[in-house]
Amino acid sequence: MEILQLLDQLKVIGEEGEALGWRYVPGLKRKTIVDADHFFALVKHIRDGVPEEVTTAGQVTRDRDRIVREAHEERAKIIEGAREQARLLVSNDELVKVAEREAEEVRKRAQVEAEAIRAEAEVWAKAMIERLESYIQRITATLDKAKRALDTNPPTRVEASHAPTGPANIDS
Repeated sequence: MEILQLLDQLKVIGEEGEALGWRYVPGLKRKTIVDADHFFALVKHIRDGVPEEVTTAGQVTRDRDRIVREAHEERAKIIEGAREQARLLVSNDELVKVAEREAEEVRKRAQVEAEAIRAEAEVWAKAMIERLESYIQRITATLDKAKRALDTNPPTRVEASHAPTGPANIDS
């Protein structure tokens, strides 16, 4: 079941629960009695339905950091390899010049690759965070709407001398 549907059910539980307005209970004005088992079952369904993006947001960040760290390590290995290659070719000036050019090309390629990997990881992480932010905004909007609905439709208070013997009839 979709999370928004489950949140709508929670709203209905809050709106249609047995209102305490028909008798005075100190400290419990505008409170509603709900079936705890039903309420907590809905909360469990909502928790189970949280998108994978929410539960894996931390993993996304760790993966991005790992990818960037590995790119830096790979770059360092490539540069060290290029330096070692250059040291081996020192005996001949022309070979040294060739080696230096190749080492520079390898360094530049490694840098470009590292930057591309980092940029790709950051774009992916940003997209995941934006999706998560959008999802949280929708949930917040739904919760705000539910709170406003509860605030604009308070249960009516009936005087103790006129209290009905059964549950309060909100429609009358």
